[in-house]
Amino acid sequence: MPNQKKYNTICLASHEDCTGCAACVSVCPKQCISMQEDREGFLQPKIDTKLCIQCHKCEKACPILNPITIPDDFETKAYAAINKDDEVRAQSSSGGVFFPLAQWVINQGGVVFGARWNDKWEVVHDYAEDIEGVKAFMRSKYVQSVVGDTLKQAKTFLEAGRWVLYSGTPCQIGGLKAYLGKEYDKLVTVDLICHGVPSPGVWRSYLKDYVGNDQILSINFRDKSEGWLGFQFFTTTTTTTTTTTRRDKQMENPYFRGFLLN
Repeated sequence: MPNQKKYNTICLASHEDCTGCAACVSVCPKQCISMQEDREGFLQPKIDTKLCIQCHKCEKACPILNPITIPDDFETKAYAAINKDDEVRAQSSSGGVFFPLAQWVINQGGVVFGARWNDKWEVVHDYAEDIEGVKAFMRSKYVQSVVGDTLKQAKTFLEAGRWVLYSGTPCQIGGLKAYLGKEYDKLVTVDLICHGVPSPGVWRSYLKDYVGNDQILSINFRDKSEGWLGFQFFTTTTTTTTTTTRRDKQMENPYFRGFLLN
């Protein structure tokens, strides 16, 4: 059993074990739990004990406190795939498989959830109901994303009988499934082999130091113009007079070097 953090008689996953999946926030009937940044900039749940009714639904929805039991007869199947469309693959961080999966769900009248940039260049989860909106979810963003209300939104769409594709880190998918509490035939989950997520606070510090007051036009963590293994970190910015693209190989960029070296 992992260590737990106590809020009166409510015991959630400890600071060391919590992944910030927001399942506890989404399931709370009194909306007394919020995600707040800790001293390192990571998103962690905080309970308003004055509003809490001690229903313990947050504890039951926590995937850390209630890990999924894998049946003994479960068989793993692995496939290798690559998108044959050069343009889609170039716009993706790896093989470009997410896009056709999302396209299929959209064609069924479904909804696709993924991580995108907001206008402050923070990473947030959102949903799209058309293929143009899905494009914002393409490419990896190496920052912990704000899940927001997307777990509850996904459940609403599923209960309405629509197909839902939800993409995120394995911990976020675990949080979604723990929050839902049951299987849905029309739910497609897409997670990734995850190296871990840097904190939004560190990301803001990086942008402040290396971008400053320039306006950001685009960010690409894994530009593959020189190959997938030799990818570069591209940041395009503009001032009132010039537009500049900063190109850093992965180990030359301080943010990405910190990420790759844990």
